Amino acid sequence: MDPLTHAISGAALARAFPKEKLPARQLVLIILLAMAPDSDIVLRLISDPVYLQHHRGLTHSLLMLPLWGWLIFSLSSGQVKQNPAMPKLIGLALLLHISLDVITAYGTMLFAPLSDQRFSVDLLFIIDPLFSACLLIPLLASLIWKQQARRLGMVSFILAIAYLSLAYSNQQQAIALIKKAHPDAGSYHALPLAFSPFNWQLIAEYPDHYARAAVNLKPDFPGLRPLFDETFITTLLSTTIGDANQIVWQELPAMHTVTDMVQLPGTAFYAWFARFPVLLKQDKNAIDFGDLAFGGGAPGVHASFQLHIDLNNNLTNRSPASQPQAWLIWRADRKSELKQTAAPFNWLPDK
Repeated sequence: MDPLTHAISGAALARAFPKEKLPARQLVLIILLAMAPDSDIVLRLISDPVYLQHHRGLTHSLLMLPLWGWLIFSLSSGQVKQNPAMPKLIGLALLLHISLDVITAYGTMLFAPLSDQRFSVDLLFIIDPLFSACLLIPLLASLIWKQQARRLGMVSFILAIAYLSLAYSNQQQAIALIKKAHPDAGSYHALPLAFSPFNWQLIAEYPDHYARAAVNLKPDFPGLRPLFDETFITTLLSTTIGDANQIVWQELPAMHTVTDMVQLPGTAFYAWFARFPVLLKQDKNAIDFGDLAFGGGAPGVHASFQLHIDLNNNLTNRSPASQPQAWLIWRADRKSELKQTAAPFNWLPDK
């Protein structure tokens, strides 16, 4: 979830939970704590791969939450410690952040450091202004009706839960469409897409390939599309998105079908990171992999987190001694070299 929504959720929590209005400094503290787990962004100062390896890890772990809560409370001022509501508020602010991240498709390591398994409920796109508005509008109203601030804080969460219920209902409709089109698939996944709670990516998983499509369950609902340029929209939404009666399916080979893949640099890391890794392109010079969860393979989408392997490292000297070189390609065409030859956390028993 984006930082602004985390901040808004912290403000709603600070309004709805305590019976007595919080002092301004304590209100700000709760807002900051609702954003605090994303402080792991500092790992990008080391390297992008290190950041991807540990993002939504220890700072987002349910196992570590009591330790973070105790540490924050211990370092807080005397006024914070004297407020009996603050210990619970601190824990709830951290838990709220984790919960909002879990309902997106990125994945959160809830049991780090004991496990690197990432959990996701796949209800919201990583940025969903409509969901954010459900939290924000009652808070803005509380600036006018100050005596109703606590009730309006509760309304923020009621509206947010109602929106999530709508998203869940839409997700189940999307999964039903996948099962109808691919009854023999091994598993089914519906991932939220941008601009509307009715936009979904459909994924049917087979042993050696994936079938994917994009659907708008309610084409008459414009969502946020009128607010954005069409060129920007197509970078996030597949150009083949249609209604439930006009679904266009693609088939993409799974990453593991590439011969001798495990001998290539970066592939172990990427296979660990990607939820639905697929082969996008392969020739004698390069191999490109993508992750369906981040738009890989979707027509028209400028996907992020793609893996490019240059099989001829030195393009001016294609001698047998040339070694393949792996690059992680970010959405803005920024790239980070991947030198890892093993998956992260391969020391864990379940790995």
